[in-house]
Amino acid sequence: MSSEERKLRKDRSTGPFSSLYEAFKAGTISRRQFLERSTALGVAGGVAIFCANARDIAASGSRNGWAMYAGSQGGPAKAPDSGTEGQQRGAGGDLRIVQWQAATTAGAHTGTGTKDSLAASLVSEPLMNYLPDGSLIPNLVTEVPSVENGLLTEDLKTVTFNLLEGVTWSDGEPFTANDVVFTWKWVTNAANASTSVGVWNVLENVEARDERTVVATYKTPSAAWFEPFTGVFASACIYPAHIFGNDPNNKNDAFLINPIGTGPYVVESFQPNAEIVYVANEAYREPNKPFFARVIISGGGDAAAAARSVLE
Repeated sequence: MSSEERKLRKDRSTGPFSSLYEAFKAGTISRRQFLERSTALGVAGGVAIFCANARDIAASGSRNGWAMYAGSQGGPAKAPDSGTEGQQRGAGGDLRIVQWQAATTAGAHTGTGTKDSLAASLVSEPLMNYLPDGSLIPNLVTEVPSVENGLLTEDLKTVTFNLLEGVTWSDGEPFTANDVVFTWKWVTNAANASTSVGVWNVLENVEARDERTVVATYKTPSAAWFEPFTGVFASACIYPAHIFGNDPNNKNDAFLINPIGTGPYVVESFQPNAEIVYVANEAYREPNKPFFARVIISGGGDAAAAARSVLE
């Protein structure tokens, strides 16, 4: 390595973000200050949160890999519900969203970017979600697994999920452990060309112990064991086995345009590369949600045209 290369590497390692992180680790600035100053430096929010979580996890001596728990930090171990008291489903009328690129699919595991993930996320759901600080909350499960509650093994190779009781798909069929097993099989079937395969390929096996219990085993110990099952970004969403005839070889192109999900909305109409219209899912498990009766997402053209549409 030349002296110039060594100097460049040193400059990179002692850059402003590195110095900021060292100050955070030393305790001279708070988590909030670290995140705010990281944003000012142009660091992506996800990167800053990951680094902040890494310090917190290392300091806590966690046995749960990289998982952070909302309840253990004094926060709610559920989705925030402030401001929803007395709310009625559909009371918000229509919500219009204009984005640069229009969605081409609403299938969670075949999307090619944020445009498609957004389209899928109003219909399809994961087992768990992230709070803004990166901590985990249950969504379709009763609690977030951990070593302490006995649902995550010490070697980070096996995790058990207890599914919520009474959840149904938008067509009224029950949501069961078999749907989670099917999703793993469908995503990892090369013939389906799933864009989520890299996330789910870490799993050695997913089995249904009973209708409400899922046991997932990883090929190797996984500090990020939660990743295949967490987050509204579509790669973690669950598919309904019955719509595919419980056949992971069924690509089911019709599902990409009109997916069935457990989420707050169902697709009313979809024009790929133009507009997708959603209406409230009357089978949604929270009777006072969603707030908006309809959501219309449109796009196409260029970024400047999309911005003008929003302002107009």
